[in-house]
Amino acid sequence: MKRALVVVALLCTLSTFVAAENSARDQGTIVRMRMTECMGPQHAFMSAMSGAANVQTGEVCPEYVLVTGKVVYVIIGKSSEQLLPLAETTRFHLQKNEVLIRVDDARRESRFHVKEMVLRPEWERNQQIADAIAAMHGHLESAAMVDGRQ
Repeated sequence: MKRALVVVALLCTLSTFVAAENSARDQGTIVRMRMTECMGPQHAFMSAMSGAANVQTGEVCPEYVLVTGKVVYVIIGKSSEQLLPLAETTRFHLQKNEVLIRVDDARRESRFHVKEMVLRPEWERNQQIADAIAAMHGHLESAAMVDGRQ
């Protein structure tokens, strides 16, 4: 009887631990990717936040925009092989100023440097402003082309 109680208690504890581990993971969507210079391995997040000159390695790494419900992260891979699927819900968690993402059924999680963090409402406002400027610039260019042909 004692063994059965110990097994039940162990299963309850294990299920609570697994639930806590799963709830610690956030969900987001990768909305943009571009290739940029890789950041140096030492204190990349602090260098990016302080505006100091980053140590560049000369290698090209992927840079992603990860959008969550409240925060938008700009993350950079540590090598050019760290590719993520776009426009899919991604589960991730933060650990020591890095974003850890497990791609598909990979054996290990991929680590990404956090280059920038912005609250989502502020990021959306900045995107709307950038889109309006781009549209205005496009209209000005097309008007200049029409005036130049006449």
